[in-house]
Amino acid sequence: MKTATQTKKQKEAADWSLRPRIEVKKEKHYSADELIDAYFRGRRDQFEEDKKILLESFSENLKRAKQVCEEFFLSLEQNEVGCSFVSLRAMTISHFDAIFVVPKQKFVALDFDAVYRLAREKKKEVTTNTFNFSFSFMPLTDSLNEGRMLTDGYIMKYAKKD
Repeated sequence: MKTATQTKKQKEAADWSLRPRIEVKKEKHYSADELIDAYFRGRRDQFEEDKKILLESFSENLKRAKQVCEEFFLSLEQNEVGCSFVSLRAMTISHFDAIFVVPKQKFVALDFDAVYRLAREKKKEVTTNTFNFSFSFMPLTDSLNEGRMLTDGYIMKYAKKD
């Protein structure tokens, strides 16, 4: 027969259980080469993202610059100044220059100042902190060299098609 102390000892032994093992997470250590590769991969990815954003911004600004040229071209025609063609160049992502080539007799006329005032008003209207546009005017002469304009970066040309 079991005594009370033996039963008590058996019961105490039965109350014991094995605790679950606590897993210690091992820290992964990276080699210097892995760190350098990760740095260059991140740098390349950021460069590609920046390039994409800048290209989108340039495309939008170029579209806007073309629109400004077309509107001012039509405005010159409505004011009976006339314009032979417009040449446009991109100086930066946000800055564009345009040369409006007008008939020589209109260019040297005293009332051509009105065109400069119109250009200043348009410039104020379209200029923002992300878009800048400059107007220039040139008389149409026989000695006008469009090749030199190309060399100066005026690679886009707008003229009304007949």
